[in-house]
Amino acid sequence: MFGILKDYDASEDVIQELFVKFWEKRNVLPDDLSIKAYMYRAARNMALNHLKHFDIKKDFNIFNKASISDAEQSVGNPAETSELQEMIFQAVNELPTERKKIFLMSREDGLKYKEIAAELNISVKTVENQMGKALSTLRKELSDYLPAIIIAICIGIK
Repeated sequence: MFGILKDYDASEDVIQELFVKFWEKRNVLPDDLSIKAYMYRAARNMALNHLKHFDIKKDFNIFNKASISDAEQSVGNPAETSELQEMIFQAVNELPTERKKIFLMSREDGLKYKEIAAELNISVKTVENQMGKALSTLRKELSDYLPAIIIAICIGIK
């Protein structure tokens, strides 16, 4: 696994998630399944998905950094900042209850995905999926204000 990911922590996460998924599916897997082949293929696929997800996050960060300089002027006005805060607050409140809880635990409490998963007794993958859905929803809802939001977050407006 480390050969693909080049990161021990990520490798451990992928392997742990693999065993959790295997355990959850243990009753529906065929009896004649080659466990060794199944685990190898699943581990490889999960590692490649992890890399793909990492690349997407990296590309998004590059895009955000490029957008920051364009949006810096719009954050200076206190009236616009207050309006922006209200729009963010409203968009977050419209998220489904559990998704909102996970989002706030990550963003306001500063918890990592593993910590959120442990506290809510869910898998790390569930946390990742819910955060992805939350961010996607917020991006759609706040797409016109995204550059200003990024600046506000970077300079610590609360």
